Amino acid sequence: MKEVFLGIDVGSTSVKCVLLDQDGKITGSVYLRNKGITESLVEALGRLARVAETGDGGGGGGVAAAPGEEIKIAACGITGSGRHFASLLVGADIVRTEVLAHTVAALSFYPEVRTIFEIGGEDCKLMIVEDGALADFSMNSICAGGTGAMIEAIANRMGIPIEAVGEIALRSRNQLDLPGKCGIFCQSAVVSKLNTGADKSDILMGVCRALVRNYLTICKTNRLKPPYVYQGATAMNKALVRALEEEVQHEVIVPPECALMGAIGIAQMAGEERPAKTRFKGLEAVTKARFDVSNFVCQDCANRCEVIQIYQDGRLAGSVGSRCRKWERLNGDRILRPSF
Repeated sequence: MKEVFLGIDVGSTSVKCVLLDQDGKITGSVYLRNKGITESLVEALGRLARVAETGDGGGGGGVAAAPGEEIKIAACGITGSGRHFASLLVGADIVRTEVLAHTVAALSFYPEVRTIFEIGGEDCKLMIVEDGALADFSMNSICAGGTGAMIEAIANRMGIPIEAVGEIALRSRNQLDLPGKCGIFCQSAVVSKLNTGADKSDILMGVCRALVRNYLTICKTNRLKPPYVYQGATAMNKALVRALEEEVQHEVIVPPECALMGAIGIAQMAGEERPAKTRFKGLEAVTKARFDVSNFVCQDCANRCEVIQIYQDGRLAGSVGSRCRKWERLNGDRILRPSF
């Protein structure tokens, strides 16, 4: 029986899942837009099960990778902004930040990398690597001005599919200066340019350049050094890659599986830290379960945390949201409040 490791990256706009074998080879993968963590994660694992030709589950989730070859999910890792919620749904062995997951993946493919760019749907990150380890990182706060959400909103306004933005932008022949610090201001500037008859390719290239400038401003650092690696789904936009190369004045490497690098990294970490027995509930168990969610505001202190409780088939699976984490201590169907 061949063992594999499941990596799940639950981002703000997408859900990514990969199965890695012990040699680091991808044996199955799924990329979905995030329509809500519960719905999207169940759908993603269902697709992964079909891709891998699911067997009977058996706790770890037995699947057939090829005719006559059965594989078993030996460990599961989850990363991304929705990692804590998702870990209660599927049963994770490790839960780590996307900064660590992306760094681990980049180093596995490009050991000499010094700077890792990651522009997500609603957040962005920049990682600095020294001596083969994460040395520093920076992220945006609540503004999505330097993220993929800005480009998608503008593309929708122009009636252009997000997948076509890069190709169209690279046809640009005239450089337009657009504001990138605020997505709303940038959209207003785009409308103004459209009304004056500016070419759509020039506008889109201007948006890409504005986004990259703002991204590098938000993630400000004076430690940028090549080799540069650009990860995340936005790296498939070749116009963004060109804009980034213009700013750093150097080649930027884009991994072939750029959109899956977070999931790959957390799968690698799960394999390295694999437990004797995985907590993963199994592909079949998760996809066939009924999940319900309820929430309340804790009144026990001035924080007034919104606590989210997740039920699987009528039984409490866990809670997230409390800063002190007291609502996350479980005992069967009851939540235990620790003594302070």
